[in-house]
Amino acid sequence: MDGRELKEVWRSSTPSFGAGISCADPAVAAVVCNIGYEWVLIDAEHHPYNPETLRNVLAVINARGVVPIVRVSENNAALIKQALDFGAEGIMVPMLRSAEEARHAAAACRYPPQGIRGFSPREASNYWKDLKHYMNTINDRVIAMLQVEHIDAVNEIDKILATPGLDCILIGPADLSYSLGYPLQREQPVVEEAIYKVIAKCNASGIPVGSWLGGTAEEQAEWFTRGLDFLIVGDDCSWIAEAGGAMLNAMRAATHRR
Repeated sequence: MDGRELKEVWRSSTPSFGAGISCADPAVAAVVCNIGYEWVLIDAEHHPYNPETLRNVLAVINARGVVPIVRVSENNAALIKQALDFGAEGIMVPMLRSAEEARHAAAACRYPPQGIRGFSPREASNYWKDLKHYMNTINDRVIAMLQVEHIDAVNEIDKILATPGLDCILIGPADLSYSLGYPLQREQPVVEEAIYKVIAKCNASGIPVGSWLGGTAEEQAEWFTRGLDFLIVGDDCSWIAEAGGAMLNAMRAATHRR
């Protein structure tokens, strides 16, 4: 699957599930991809990625036919270009607050004339071997995902959704709740109202919308009935802790040990 095919899935109203990658280790990324996820979000905003580790993680993901989307640390054309040159199929830009910032982010994801991306996709073109195919397809394939996680962006959502080259929106409920004065309180009416406003506006505009919300499978599945098109359903670090903890507790119970 490539980015163009994934965008078609998101536009088809078929629930789509992705995984978060936070460990800067190719082996962990490979294991997550081998589970069967069609796409993953590499979190280079909050976790210890450098250019080399990002390149190596992208290589193992692409080798498994999984669509890699990189969350860059800021709305910076140089960072976006580098992640795409290393083989990212999509870019997620965090903490947008205005339509102007959205235009800058979307333009950085594509080559001219649609955008401003600079040229040198060595890894992304299989070290130049597949350059012609890459250049003929990447502007259509690339996923420009913009994160709405501040009330300023919610207030400008109509203008943001009109951004040329925008492919999808990811709602960030944690930072959104902070910007509204209710840290990590997603259940507060004002936070829920903001989330539902973004979903409704995206649905009306035909722009796929997703989020990273947590909870049980049943709780997360409910969000598809509320208008979401895709979800990040968990991440590598959390799964390691959950599985390891469950086994430890089971062994303590089975052996009647502390």
